[in-house]
Amino acid sequence: MNGIYGMALVYESLIPVNKLENTFLSVGTVTMQDSEGELNLDFNETCSSYKKAEDGIVTFTTSLRYFEPGTFLEEYLAAGLSPSDLTYDFFAVRLHDTYLTEVYTEYVHCTDEAPIPLTLKSAQLLFQDGRFLDYSERISVFALKELAEAA
Repeated sequence: MNGIYGMALVYESLIPVNKLENTFLSVGTVTMQDSEGELNLDFNETCSSYKKAEDGIVTFTTSLRYFEPGTFLEEYLAAGLSPSDLTYDFFAVRLHDTYLTEVYTEYVHCTDEAPIPLTLKSAQLLFQDGRFLDYSERISVFALKELAEAA
């Protein structure tokens, strides 16, 4: 089995964060774009751990797990794809033509509901057989701009 399992993401806050316990990180749909079109991915579970540097900058190591093909099934079918087509080989062939154009992410300070700007440092697509594809150098400027302009 070499279907999608999840994603491994590493974020970094662009400003120092005080009272980390009063913040909330939410990650949703991942959008990829290649010459064939746009492909959205959704996952059932998000897990994060964090490390705060002395300067207050926070690094999040985030795992998206359990690919949920049903969320975008109609889009896949309209593009001539079935969820079983979304394998390591499918993505590996397209890797150098594919960019992450959006990783829907919100990082919010809960007390005043103020968004905190982030950058995405690393992104890997994980497969059920243990292989992965690294998209860290394939994150679009648009995606980075959206995360940075959250505040």
